[in-house]
Amino acid sequence: MNIVVFIRQILDPQVNLEGIDYFDESKINVDDLIINPIDKNAIEGALKFKDSDSATVTAVCVGDMKPEKAVREAIAMGCNSGIVVNSKEIFSHDPFTMAKVYQKILEKIGEYDLVMIGGQVMPTSSYAEAPMLAELLDIPSVLYVEKLEKKDNAFIVSRVLEGGKEIVQVPLGQSLFSISDSEYFIPRYTSMRGIMMSKRAQIPTWTLEDLGLSASDIGKDSSDLKVVSLENIVIEKESFIISEGEPEEMVNKLLEKMKEDGIKLGGA
Repeated sequence: MNIVVFIRQILDPQVNLEGIDYFDESKINVDDLIINPIDKNAIEGALKFKDSDSATVTAVCVGDMKPEKAVREAIAMGCNSGIVVNSKEIFSHDPFTMAKVYQKILEKIGEYDLVMIGGQVMPTSSYAEAPMLAELLDIPSVLYVEKLEKKDNAFIVSRVLEGGKEIVQVPLGQSLFSISDSEYFIPRYTSMRGIMMSKRAQIPTWTLEDLGLSASDIGKDSSDLKVVSLENIVIEKESFIISEGEPEEMVNKLLEKMKEDGIKLGGA
């Protein structure tokens, strides 16, 4: 079974983002880029099949700011190989543009059985890439999967719904699954053996020309999506600490403060 996992790079959430413009790459330190956390869950989902079914896993990263770094980390986690598509022209904030690029990548790869992708793309919080890609490929898909197993001649898939979950059966064959951040897909750590393998790995870099694409196909001007702004919101919180008095007195002070701030207690 051949599995392709698409991964993205984002700024590390622990980095102070104040004043950083996502569209001004000169202000971004490439060393602060990490694999989109939920994409690591997708890697883990693929690696579970590698462990149980001897699947071959290929990690693919599209970007122009050290995408090779992300692919090498994926290999260190256990992926067999990786591919990089390095291009400044791709308007990566448009999920349909990325779906078209992924479609061309899969066409060039040729043989694959499963496509796995993180259920949410940061920082835009888009969930649209996976269903768009599945439509372009015309293959079955299940979105926001929380558990995935192979049994007999089918995949048994549990997916998240509002207020519950749904279990579906997908026949073996080309399929696409977008992965959630459930406990079943908690990513494994890189191993020393994996790190050494990732350093030796030969990672091909594909261009737009290799994929039969041009800037006019996947650039900002070709996109119907126009990003007006993407800013970091700073929420200032005021602390109110009650440190003196008897417990009953402290509770009364807290209730008075909540009343002053217009905080309602109990039912409507």
